[in-house]
Amino acid sequence: MFSEIRAINEQIARLQAQRDALFQEKRQEAVAQARALVEQFGLTPAQVDLSSMSRTVLEVKSHRPTTFYDPNRGLSWNGELKAKGRKPAWIQAAIANGSIEQYRVKTGD
Repeated sequence: MFSEIRAINEQIARLQAQRDALFQEKRQEAVAQARALVEQFGLTPAQVDLSSMSRTVLEVKSHRPTTFYDPNRGLSWNGELKAKGRKPAWIQAAIANGSIEQYRVKTGD
């Protein structure tokens, strides 16, 4: 029974390798054909509706500054509720035992 399973697994591996090789070959052909057409007709990415694939770097969205920080464990929290609106466990524990203010980051205000 195990020899049959092993033989099938080997067949699957060979077929997967064949599939991967064929995919790479067809992909290279498609890229070469696309480049030839772009060059032949002098097309731009916008003209072939690929402008969204530009390599322009998007600006990074600003994040809220850290509001609470535990220097002993290196944990921080900026007050945003992620993971279905849950506070991190260490914040919940600090609230429960009344020590949340010791973790608040002091600002120059």
